[in-house]
Amino acid sequence: MNVVVNAAPARRELALADGAISFLEWDDGAGKPPLHFAHANGFSGGTYRRLLAPLAGEFHIRAWDARGHGHSTLTADPAKHRNWYVYRDDLIAMAEDFRAATGQKIILMGHSMGGAASVMAASERPDLVRGLVLIDPVMTPPLFRYMMKLWRLTGRKGGPMSLADGAERRRAVFESRETAVDRYFGRGAFRTWPRKFLEDYIESGTRIREDGQAELLCAPAWEAANFRAHGHNMNRAVAKLNVPFALLYAAEGSTCRQPFPTLMRARDRKAHIAEVPGSTHFLPMEFPDVVIAEVRNFKARLEAEGR
Repeated sequence: MNVVVNAAPARRELALADGAISFLEWDDGAGKPPLHFAHANGFSGGTYRRLLAPLAGEFHIRAWDARGHGHSTLTADPAKHRNWYVYRDDLIAMAEDFRAATGQKIILMGHSMGGAASVMAASERPDLVRGLVLIDPVMTPPLFRYMMKLWRLTGRKGGPMSLADGAERRRAVFESRETAVDRYFGRGAFRTWPRKFLEDYIESGTRIREDGQAELLCAPAWEAANFRAHGHNMNRAVAKLNVPFALLYAAEGSTCRQPFPTLMRARDRKAHIAEVPGSTHFLPMEFPDVVIAEVRNFKARLEAEGR
């Protein structure tokens, strides 16, 4: 990994009816093309600081903390959460504000849940979106959605609910941020993460309580609810998609399985779609140089096509 963090973002807010979206912003006022980054379930924009900061010399970047994550204050009730359309709508609000601020269409970039939200937002509002850079987006076929609904209705554990069950059992409070990093490093979902990325995840995804302990800002119950909330229709969103894109997906444990790479190809015949050898779902942390190069190549494609 050869990533240099060479820019510090500002933290800002976008007020909505039920609270505010908190986001990081890299902007030197030079009128660079706007790029918005949407993170994975359970994380925050700051988790990807080492991925985004090297691009700040070429883009005006915003990276949100999605509803129920990080420093955002929007309503997030796990008992009422059934699909990810709420993220689509929040992202449309972000894109509207970003376009108003820059006068340009936005490149939407997203990992995992953030990639899915970006596809749905672009499908719904192509007038706001210049293109998409997708990093192992979560694209669930109809059968998976039906299974999730069946498991939910019957109250069953395991199977398609395994990730949600595990998230619900997550420890939410640690003696310190250092303790949290030590607990996670090299283990479970974080086994392939470089320590610096893990430190950024804990730094941006926890708050220090009055008793000095570190508490996760994304409550385990909300993270679990996201894993269960698959009532949205990704097939429909892909069928409506009409913007250029680039897609990277994982070699192991990808959340963008067939038929979606093939379905996506039909939406943009010029798209660069590639499996990243040796990668897992956490390929932005494992191969940041590959992702950074993909963003730059996508920008060059848009410029060559006059988009």
